[in-house]
Amino acid sequence: MKIALISDPNTQNGLSAIKCVLDSLGATQKNIGYIASQPDPQRVYFKQTQFIYHELGDKLTCYLELESDFAVEDVEALFNCDAIHLSGGDTFRFLKWLKHRGLMSQLKQYVADGGALIGVSAGAMIMTPSVATAYLCGDKNSVDLQVLSGLSLVPFYFTPHAKRDNQVSLGLSKEIKRYGLNEAEIYFCDDDSSLAIVSGECFEFGQPLLYEPSHV
Repeated sequence: MKIALISDPNTQNGLSAIKCVLDSLGATQKNIGYIASQPDPQRVYFKQTQFIYHELGDKLTCYLELESDFAVEDVEALFNCDAIHLSGGDTFRFLKWLKHRGLMSQLKQYVADGGALIGVSAGAMIMTPSVATAYLCGDKNSVDLQVLSGLSLVPFYFTPHAKRDNQVSLGLSKEIKRYGLNEAEIYFCDDDSSLAIVSGECFEFGQPLLYEPSHV
């Protein structure tokens, strides 16, 4: 397995986690695919992400939108890429459309077959057992998504954009219990903290904080 869970790709440790995963694919220039969390007609976020991969010596060329501009031929091109970038954005909307397009099982198989997956913020939460942690960072389920299950590529949950802290506050403890996460291991990552998992080994970049059920 080759995956990265990123809070912010524009930070040093966000870039380090991406590079860790891409380096595991080999020395040649990698071709990266991109799934937009929601429509981006001017491709503003796509172009910003293109620049990030260009700086790493790789190419972001394939763009997939899930809603009105969805094209089946783009799906085929996407899964021929060396790595796939799951963008940030509205977590619940993103997951709803991934499921609607039937891409969840394809993404899991892609990773099982050796492809790399890089998730940023919402994209990272989708790689875990559930996106319920999106509530902890202020996301609203405006699309009324009923089933919050993610890809389950890792056994823990992920909360991006977390404030640096060395303990769970009383308020956060209540929120964790409110959303049924009190039995879950949760990684809290501030914007300069990220995770990479390569061949079963978890690499921490920055200061990610792992909270276990016994702490809640």
